[in-house]
Amino acid sequence: MQGTRLVKGSRTSVRSLFRTCLPAVACVLLLWTLNALEASETADEAAGAEQSFPVILEEMDVGLTWSVHRIAPPRLLTCDGLQYVLYYDHERRLQIAQRGIGSKQWAFNSFPVRMGWATGGHGRLALAVDRDGYIHIVAYRRSLQSGPPSPPHKIYYRSERPHDIGSFERLHMVSEQERPEYPTFYPQELLPDHRLLFTYRQGRSGAGDQRINVYDPETRSWEPAFDTPLLDGRGRMNAYIHGPGGPLPGPDGRWHLLWVWRDTPCHASNHSLSYARTRGADLDEWETAAGTPVSPPFRAGTEELLVDPAGPNRGISNMAFGMGWDSRNLPVITYHKFDEDGNSQIYNARFDEEAGRWHRVQATDWAYRWHPFAGAGAIPSLANGSAVSLAGEGRLYQDVRHDGKHERLELDEQTLETVERGDPPAAPAWRQYLLKPESDFIVPPIESLRRAGGPMAVNLIGDKGGCGEEGVRYILRQEHAGNNRDQPIPRPWPEPTMLRVYKIYEQD
Repeated sequence: MQGTRLVKGSRTSVRSLFRTCLPAVACVLLLWTLNALEASETADEAAGAEQSFPVILEEMDVGLTWSVHRIAPPRLLTCDGLQYVLYYDHERRLQIAQRGIGSKQWAFNSFPVRMGWATGGHGRLALAVDRDGYIHIVAYRRSLQSGPPSPPHKIYYRSERPHDIGSFERLHMVSEQERPEYPTFYPQELLPDHRLLFTYRQGRSGAGDQRINVYDPETRSWEPAFDTPLLDGRGRMNAYIHGPGGPLPGPDGRWHLLWVWRDTPCHASNHSLSYARTRGADLDEWETAAGTPVSPPFRAGTEELLVDPAGPNRGISNMAFGMGWDSRNLPVITYHKFDEDGNSQIYNARFDEEAGRWHRVQATDWAYRWHPFAGAGAIPSLANGSAVSLAGEGRLYQDVRHDGKHERLELDEQTLETVERGDPPAAPAWRQYLLKPESDFIVPPIESLRRAGGPMAVNLIGDKGGCGEEGVRYILRQEHAGNNRDQPIPRPWPEPTMLRVYKIYEQD
């Protein structure tokens, strides 16, 4: 690796357009609310503005990034008075940046890892700092143009000294045989003893297992959380999981696991929407929605775990499913599926304890089919629904999208039936401002790559940590030209774009 270098931030300003704000949310689930911003968004989604507007206190340039196609989303982490950004730069090389909170100067270090064309939509970067300040980095190796020799397949770095980005060493995490894909660190705040969890897929699309490793800060070593995989594809399929790649903490104090199975790399082969939860606050004891004890590894074909048994080619998608909560803290599962006429629809499901089965309700009535739905590579998500949220007065609400159209549904909380449809509220003004592309490059349409063309896309990426300042959070902004289906993009190309950190203040 190259030595640490320092540069000064080139843009810092205060932008105060309006002063009313959104309510602050003091809940650990906010970590995933913020990370949900990682989905690629365009300026079209930000049309209009609410009267409420937080103040953008600071803009801080990080560095130029590759913008020709969507790449592994960068990671932002604020902790212990420091801020870290892990990203691929304009030459597609892996970089880490660090600064002290309030500083206008970044320190940088680069790694011998370079991204290839197919590292884009399926790439993944993972960044964490353990309780003792050691920095952990994982780069998903899929089709990297260059990198350290194998083994290991996984590229895992840990700093040799706390908070020191100039002292990384490359290590095996558990064994030389590990081949993790889609690596993700859990925020350590989610565990009572502040240990790190690392979740990943061992194998490939259509033939893989989902596993979890646990980090022991006393020995500075990783070990498997289970003697078996959490989800076992038995070499015939793999699981795609809602959330960070593993179970989610719920408001009931338990962990909830939601996943679909896939038989091949083809998106249309997703099937068997499934669910399990822990019996308590740890990961040792599990049960079905009915309360029947079960134990990992979870496998396809276990009827007690099925939310919807829909098979391949029925519209189950690993990109369009999620989980929210009703006023009784019961999980409500939202997902996409084709109806009897072959049209795309959004469904909601909740376990009925009296009936002993999942109650599934169609929420939409679209005369539209997600197309193309089949295929491998980065498939664009053309029909989806958000997780439900509480609307009060016995109602839930959710936002649904299809074919570029967006509407808000209100559901009867007791029956889950749709009772009202309307336009969604306008995007907050601060979000509209950040989602407006800075580049004037117009992306050419390329049908073979499923590129519709148009303005550049913008990602807003949440902070994996927190600065500890009341009402303040940080957001990372990335601009790019969209998906590429893992294929090279013909010229013309947009110029590199600036990766930027924003400090946002939200006043009650």
